[in-house]
Amino acid sequence: MYVDDDDDQIPNSYSQRPLTQVLNPPPLDDPEGEDDITDVKPKILLFGLRRSGKTSIRKVVFHKMSANETIFLESTTKMEHEDVSRNCFIDYVIYDFPGQADALEDSAMDYSHIFEGKCALIFVIDVLEEYKDALDKIVNTLVGLDNKALLENIEVFVFIHKVDGLSDDQRAEALKDINFKVNDELTEAGISINLKTQLTSVYDYSIFEALSIVGQKLIPELLSTFEALLNALKEPCGMDRVLLFDVATKCYIATDTESVPTNKYEMCCDMLDLVADVSNIYTTPECFSFYDSKSFSSVHLDNGTVILTKYICNNLTLVCLLQDSCLSELGLIEYNIAKFSQGMDDVLKSHFKRKPVK
Repeated sequence: MYVDDDDDQIPNSYSQRPLTQVLNPPPLDDPEGEDDITDVKPKILLFGLRRSGKTSIRKVVFHKMSANETIFLESTTKMEHEDVSRNCFIDYVIYDFPGQADALEDSAMDYSHIFEGKCALIFVIDVLEEYKDALDKIVNTLVGLDNKALLENIEVFVFIHKVDGLSDDQRAEALKDINFKVNDELTEAGISINLKTQLTSVYDYSIFEALSIVGQKLIPELLSTFEALLNALKEPCGMDRVLLFDVATKCYIATDTESVPTNKYEMCCDMLDLVADVSNIYTTPECFSFYDSKSFSSVHLDNGTVILTKYICNNLTLVCLLQDSCLSELGLIEYNIAKFSQGMDDVLKSHFKRKPVK
């Protein structure tokens, strides 16, 4: 069910409630930011001890490797990097550092290049092993970066990894313990940073959710604008949650300003998997070839929740959670989604100074 993006197509019964907010999208955080646009891609830097799961994370999220296959991956012995380009948001360079070496002591390392521009530094801790050495590596690395005046513009994350083998109580205890010990040692070293900690596993959606948060930190100038656009879509349509997903990675680029509970995020990921599985039956095996400008799907759950997906552009799909009672105004919803797409297109053209990818 697709409504053409033409103002004349809106049903008369909905003419009093159009989504006017996205027709004049809110300005970017930095409206004068044309001079700030750079060709330097954001970077994700993966640190951690050997066998902590750094390469597994990269392979599962960005290469669609099965979690069960990661047990056959060899340990990383030298720094690896790859360019990940899915769309204008999932477009960065990932560095995977070997666990047995201290990268900051490598005299051959080009720090000015690696830490140039926006960076997200992720420390991966294998929570199933004794993690004292891992915590020491975190502190020593951050102290080394601080001494080299490289820490100021870096977003720092800790992934407490392989938590699928822990109970809920054990997860909570590990989270509390690691947060306390790392922050205590950093305070002693005179370093004050906003350390963001996530519980992750490649055997569920937690790693995708964690990397969604990382990715959002790499586009801060666009995040608040897209939140405003998603809120403008959500409110007149009576939706519960609205998320903008990258189809290839199942990472969400933005959501409305309300936090997304893990169970709702998992529902959205299940919906994307369902659309892909069913569509693959009737399409060629080319990756994501079943998504086009008319792709629109809905699933009705027994509890009255409806999940809608609408492809926007360039591997980006809108996923909406709402109650089935809202479907009495489906025409309004489809019309407003079309206007959201138009507003998003305008923002992208303004920010990237280039024609949008369709």
